[in-house]
Amino acid sequence: MQVDADQSIVDGFAALSAGRPQAALDAVIAVDTDAYPRANLLRGHAHKALGSHERAEQAYRALTESADPHQCATGWWSLAALKTAAFTHTDASRLDALIPDFAEDGYRGLLHLTRAEIWHQAGVHDMAFEHLKAGNDLVSSARPFNGEAFHSFVNELLTMKAWPIPAPPNHAEPAPLFIIGQPRSGTTLVEQILASHPSVDATDELTFMGHRGADLQRDIGYAAGIMADDADRWETIREQYFAQVALYRDKSGTHVIDKTPENFLHVALVLKVLPNARFVHVVRDPLDNIVSQYRHFFPEGREYSNSLAGLLFYWQGYLMLMRHWSALFPERIHHLHYSRLVKSPDAEIESLLDFCGLSEAPECFAPHETQRPVMTPSAAQVRQPINRSGLDSGLAYGGAMQDWLKDIGKLKEVSASLFGKA
Repeated sequence: MQVDADQSIVDGFAALSAGRPQAALDAVIAVDTDAYPRANLLRGHAHKALGSHERAEQAYRALTESADPHQCATGWWSLAALKTAAFTHTDASRLDALIPDFAEDGYRGLLHLTRAEIWHQAGVHDMAFEHLKAGNDLVSSARPFNGEAFHSFVNELLTMKAWPIPAPPNHAEPAPLFIIGQPRSGTTLVEQILASHPSVDATDELTFMGHRGADLQRDIGYAAGIMADDADRWETIREQYFAQVALYRDKSGTHVIDKTPENFLHVALVLKVLPNARFVHVVRDPLDNIVSQYRHFFPEGREYSNSLAGLLFYWQGYLMLMRHWSALFPERIHHLHYSRLVKSPDAEIESLLDFCGLSEAPECFAPHETQRPVMTPSAAQVRQPINRSGLDSGLAYGGAMQDWLKDIGKLKEVSASLFGKA
């Protein structure tokens, strides 16, 4: 039987998006990757999600050989983002030859970011930063950050006031646990801890609340819509939300995780739709987090992360909003410091489980042993035992970021005043 390769790849990516990496691999098992190199990207992502990093590296390296420059550049960056690939002098030489003649700015940016990762592995952080800046500048020019829109949205959210949150409806749906914060702050580790519990199902980085927020903004205005008495709207969205969540409920647990860091923007919307929702807010050191985001390429959204100015601006809005939500809904938000978690995991995990209304389960204290697929960029890190390797990781770039350290220090002071010192 002849394989429809294009449809198989589409089906594979759909399965991957639904958190089924093995089904994604099965979908393209008969696809000729020489003729359809994008299948290698799918295979790499699926193997990464399953923890098979050697197979993921093989797939990504095959993609770097593609004659299609887009696929080639994507393969190089995917290899760098794997975080377990050991780059060679040959890799560095190939990139040095590719970068100057690469036609499209955005994809050339990916090559620069990969070259930065090679310098980072070698411990030459000044050279790494040169390529980070070059790569991020190119990506930013291809997809600029709309800071005015973000500023306007944050200001609108800051006008909102608290309301009496009603008891949740008497339905059989699981209790929702939202993990929020900055990307690259430790949210995947916290997800892994909670998802290891036998009574907890995990989803993916769902965009559901963000899309419903956009609908609200278009229809009536975001803040006005939240404060409107519109029970039918919230019930409809609730039904839609749990219909999507049902696709991920392998355990049929009593709780379900929604780990989308950007949902810190939508705390009020979540509580309108899901009155029993709780939020775990993961807090990381601003320097470590800003450097981590700047070193990473996010294929969708998060355009602010392609410039240090954008990262500072986004952090400022994030801190203002989290202060606001914490004042309005203090009983619903648990602030969890990444540094405390990795320094004193047992105590922090006990406190986390207590906040979520979960019994202690031994699996939660060894989250690296779980076999569940991990779909986020931190897949490799959370396969390791909880450790301190991420602490103070931004200091290596302090020399190259002198012009930004004062402003980052201010963020650290504000964060400590709001959520306590790490």
